[in-house]
Amino acid sequence: MSQEDYYEVLGVRPEAPLWEIELAYKGRRSQYHPDRYAAGDASSVAWATAKMQAINKVYVILKDPGQRERFDSFRATARPSPESEAPGTKASEPPPLRSLRQALEGLEFSNEPFERVFVAPDIPKKKLQAALDSYGEKLRAQDVVVLIDDTVFGGAREGVLITETQIRCKAKFEQAEIRLLGCLTEITAHGAHIRIHGEPFISLSIPNSDDLRRLFRAVSHYLQETN
Repeated sequence: MSQEDYYEVLGVRPEAPLWEIELAYKGRRSQYHPDRYAAGDASSVAWATAKMQAINKVYVILKDPGQRERFDSFRATARPSPESEAPGTKASEPPPLRSLRQALEGLEFSNEPFERVFVAPDIPKKKLQAALDSYGEKLRAQDVVVLIDDTVFGGAREGVLITETQIRCKAKFEQAEIRLLGCLTEITAHGAHIRIHGEPFISLSIPNSDDLRRLFRAVSHYLQETN
């Protein structure tokens, strides 16, 4: 089966009851939580974050009776059989688990009075490069899903960058701050103030507050689905 077996990801039997799935999930979460790798290098943190996100997404499927039933049906039909092993035959695959980029696709902003909230692929290259140079160390342009420019003249050297695995911010005269999305379920905008799990993260002065609220509502919905 070309699709990864969700039961193998959690290390449980296909017939495992919910309590067993929950127990296995807690064990995997403890094993791969990015905070355990915070003292390591960036590649270790990225690896742990990717593992944690995969585990979270699998858990969302297996704990929900309807989604688990659909996966079980796919799993049963995708197992090799004499007919499916014949040349030229392929088992169908379920739709892939969506990414943050997909979750934000089609999101629109008023951008009044200034255009300051951008979602890939519609992020201006000059703004993106300026943000990466300022506080995007070790990030690649193709990694960025969201850019929030909080500069008066549109230079983008302060604001927020969001990738599939992290959110980082840079306020004027402050050091950049980074949080891993694999650990989060809620990011909210209260006017100009961005909070993570109720704790202050950054205050933005330029972007439209309704745009910020719309963006982080969508981001939080995605995080709650996956984390």
